[in-house]
Amino acid sequence: MSSSLKPNPSPAFPGGGYFKKNVLIIFPLLILGAFFIIPVLSIFRHISFTGILESIKNDYYRNVISFTFLQAAVSTLAAVALGLPGAWIMSHINFRGRRLVSSITTVPFVLPSVLVVLGFVLCFGNSGILNSFIMKITSAEKPPLKILYSFKAIILAHTFYNFPIALRLISAAWRQIGNSRIEAAEILGAGRTRIFFTVILPSLLPSIIAAGSLIFIFCFMSFAVILVLGGGPAFSTLEVEIYRLARISLDIDSAASLALLGALLTALFTWIYIRLQKRASASIRAEKAHPLSKFSKLPARSRVFTIIYLLIILLLIIGPLAAVVYRSFQHRSGWSGNLAFTFKQYTDLFAGESSTAAIFTSVIIAFAAVLISLPAGFTAAYVIVRGRLTFSGLVETLFMLPMGVSAIVIGLGYYSLFTLLPEGFSNKGLLIVFAHSVIALPFVVRTFTTGIRAIKGSLIEASHTLGEGHLGTLLRVELPLLKGSIISAAAFAFCISAGEINAVLILSDGTTPTIPISIYRLISSYQFFGACAMGTVLMLICGIAFYLIDHYGGDEIF
Repeated sequence: MSSSLKPNPSPAFPGGGYFKKNVLIIFPLLILGAFFIIPVLSIFRHISFTGILESIKNDYYRNVISFTFLQAAVSTLAAVALGLPGAWIMSHINFRGRRLVSSITTVPFVLPSVLVVLGFVLCFGNSGILNSFIMKITSAEKPPLKILYSFKAIILAHTFYNFPIALRLISAAWRQIGNSRIEAAEILGAGRTRIFFTVILPSLLPSIIAAGSLIFIFCFMSFAVILVLGGGPAFSTLEVEIYRLARISLDIDSAASLALLGALLTALFTWIYIRLQKRASASIRAEKAHPLSKFSKLPARSRVFTIIYLLIILLLIIGPLAAVVYRSFQHRSGWSGNLAFTFKQYTDLFAGESSTAAIFTSVIIAFAAVLISLPAGFTAAYVIVRGRLTFSGLVETLFMLPMGVSAIVIGLGYYSLFTLLPEGFSNKGLLIVFAHSVIALPFVVRTFTTGIRAIKGSLIEASHTLGEGHLGTLLRVELPLLKGSIISAAAFAFCISAGEINAVLILSDGTTPTIPISIYRLISSYQFFGACAMGTVLMLICGIAFYLIDHYGGDEIF
C-alpha cells in the first residue's frame, strides 16, 4: 500500500495521562445515559418474563415478527438490486451531470418518511398521477394499478427510500478496484463473467453486505411507511404493533415486551453492521481508484443502459416530490369538482394557528436537538479518535446504539418515563428534544469521526512543535479543517429532527404539534392538498439541509 493511501495517523492528546486523555468522554456519556439509556431502561419496569413468553407464544405476534423480517429482507434485496447498476455507473463512467445525479440520489435518504409516504400516495394511489395518466390514454374507467395498501407499496417505498445507501457504499468500493487486478486476470485468460465472480464480486462483497445490513436495519425499524401504506393488520410490523398497543390499546406491558424483543434484534443487527462496515472501509482504502471512462467512448449498449437507468432513477426520485409540490397548488371544490390552480392551501396554511405553530415547533425542536447532539457528538468523536481509549471500538459502538434502537422504542421509553415525573411536569416538547438529540447522535458521531480521522497527523504534530497546546491546536488547526463536517453534521441532525414522526407520535398529546404530525393527520383525514402544502414546507427545510450535506460531503453518514 502506498503511503498516500494509508489512513492518517491520529495523534493522542499531548502530554496527557490516562485521566487527561479520557475525561472529556464523560460529557457525551452523560448525554447518552440520561437521554437514551435511562428512558429505554425505564421500559423494563413494564416487562415480565411471563409477558415476554406470552408475546412469543401468541400466534398473531409471531406473524407480526415474521412479517417484519420478511418485508425487511425483501426490501433490502430490492434496494441493493436497484443500487448495484447505479454503483457501476457512478464508479466507472464520467458523464455530463454526474455530480447532479450523485446529489439527487442522496435526496431520498434525507427525506422524512412521512414525505415519502405522501409522495407515493399522490403518485401511485387510485387517484394518483400514474393511474390518472394510464386511465386517460387507455380510456379505462377504473384505476388499473392497485399498488397502495399492499405488500408491493411497502417494498416500493422502502426501495426508493434506501437504495442510495447501496449505491453510495458499493460505488465507493467499486471505484477502488484497481485495473491492474482485472488486467492480470485477463492475461490469465479469464473472461468478463469469470473476472466479475473471481475478482470484482469478492472485493465488493464486504460493501454489499454492509449496505444490505444497514438497509435491513432501517426497513426492520420502518414505521410511517408501514402505518400508512400497509393499510391494515395483515401488514403490521413490530414498530406499528408497539405503537398500537401503547397509544391505542393502552397496553403498555405488552408494548414493552415487544419493544424489548425489537430492541434486542435491532441492536444485534447494528453490531453486525458496524463490524461489516469497518471491514468494507478497510477494503475501500486498499487500492488506488481506477480512472473513469468517458460516456462518449462507451459501447452503444452501455450508453443506452446508462441513459435508461438514470431516467428511471430520476423519475422515481423526482416524481413523488414533484407530485407533492404540484398538488399543493391545486384545490378541488367538493368531492367531484374540477381541480384548479390556487394558492389557497398556502394562505390557509399560514393563516391557521395550528399550522404555523407546527412549523415553529418543529424548527425550535430541531435547533434544540442540534445544540445538544452537535457538541456531544463532536466530543465523543474527538476522544474516540484522539484519546486512544483502551476500548475505543466499544465506546464507538456504544454511541451507535441509538441507531440500532427504533425511535418508536425510544419514544415508548420517554412515554414510560413521563409517568414517573412529578405531576406538575407537562412539557413533552422537552422530552421530544431529548429523544431527537439521541436519535441524531450516531450520525453526528459518525460524521465527526470520519472528519477527524481525515486530518493529517503531521499537521497536529507541526502545531505542537510550534508551541501550540492541545486547545490552541484544536481551535486554530483542527476546527477550521472540520468546518465541512460541522455543517454537515448539524444539517443532518436538524433534518432528522424536523422530519421525525415515530417518537413524536408516541409522545405527542396534541400540545406539541410538529410538521410531520400535521402531515400525518391531514393524510389520515384525506386532506391531501393541505398535506401537500405542509409537505412542501418540510421539503424546503430538508432541501436546505440536503444542500449543506451534499456541498460539504455526506458520505460519512453511512
